[in-house]
Amino acid sequence: MVVVLIMTTVALAAQDVVPVPDDVMDIFTQLNVYFGSLAGVAALSTFLAALLNGALKVTKKLVRQLVAWLVAIILIVGANLLNYGFAAEFSILKSILYGLGAGLVANGLFDIPFVKILMDTVEGWFQPKTK
Repeated sequence: MVVVLIMTTVALAAQDVVPVPDDVMDIFTQLNVYFGSLAGVAALSTFLAALLNGALKVTKKLVRQLVAWLVAIILIVGANLLNYGFAAEFSILKSILYGLGAGLVANGLFDIPFVKILMDTVEGWFQPKTK
């Protein structure tokens, strides 16, 4: 039990901290920061989803969460298609999976270490068995 608590503390201390952008120009000047990790994409999708929710005047909580998930998926699939950032070499399905993970983080449902474990587990299901 103690080992699990220590490992959790180490994992939480080792996660990347990416600030949420202050304005739209922050995104363009620090593009490599926001597309460099899952935490960066989650921070960027939080900001862009808030902009979209404000522009579209979305009030329902479920719709707000769906917007954040769609923004995160579009960002990672777009980065994959443009061969940019940490998702440059992903397949389309893996990009969608990581987009869902970034959406979970952007909505505040899970944190980065848990989502990384979840992504590794799901990827392991589809890896061929080696002997």
